[in-house]
Amino acid sequence: MDSRITTALVTGSARRNGQAMALWLAARGVAVAVHYQHSEAEAEETRARCEALTKGAIKVQGDLRQAESAANVIAQVHQKFGALHVLVNNVGNYLRKDLFELTPQEWRDQMESNLYSAWWCMRAAVPIMRGQGFGRIVNLGYAAGERPTYNRLTVPYHIAKTGLATLTRSAAAAVAKQGITVNTIGVGILENSIIKPVNPPAGRFAGFEDICNALGFFLSPQSDHINGSQIDVNGGWIPEQIL
Repeated sequence: MDSRITTALVTGSARRNGQAMALWLAARGVAVAVHYQHSEAEAEETRARCEALTKGAIKVQGDLRQAESAANVIAQVHQKFGALHVLVNNVGNYLRKDLFELTPQEWRDQMESNLYSAWWCMRAAVPIMRGQGFGRIVNLGYAAGERPTYNRLTVPYHIAKTGLATLTRSAAAAVAKQGITVNTIGVGILENSIIKPVNPPAGRFAGFEDICNALGFFLSPQSDHINGSQIDVNGGWIPEQIL
């Protein structure tokens, strides 16, 4: 862990991999902001667990699909911590539904939660990080998200994650001179994923600890020249193509 890192915001960290990353950071001396939209009780439980590891943990609420709400979340974290060293863009809904059965609201949600939310948060956080001369932004993407994936059941999700890969590379080039890195963890099939292949190449599926290990790499001082990259945590698994 880079010694300059003392504060972090993990979006969507009340549960699952977001919670795991928040706890991983807190266990390493980082004051964590636990973000949630609806799961307040679970967010408070996560905040309390983080607080037990490192003092100063807070929780913040907001709909990150909305630009003003995302900016308000970032502002609250900055005000309470006085700094923002790490932003983990973990928020992103997942829906499996045939392309022409999707409602307009479902399409927008997949796009806005997986792509827009990251952009709105980055847009608000980058000026703070530029002022500090340091920052680490880690986006949660999809394994093989840097190339098109054709699956009629997850079209807007894959469009959003491919867009996130483009956003990551573009943002990295824009902020590198200010001591900021922007990278992506490409998530494959997790142990608790809804749909899983029968025989994964590695003989197992990814656990939360695998995601945290990738996060740790991006936050290490040895990776400060790794910028605009994606690490796939997939055990060699290749996303299916459903045409």
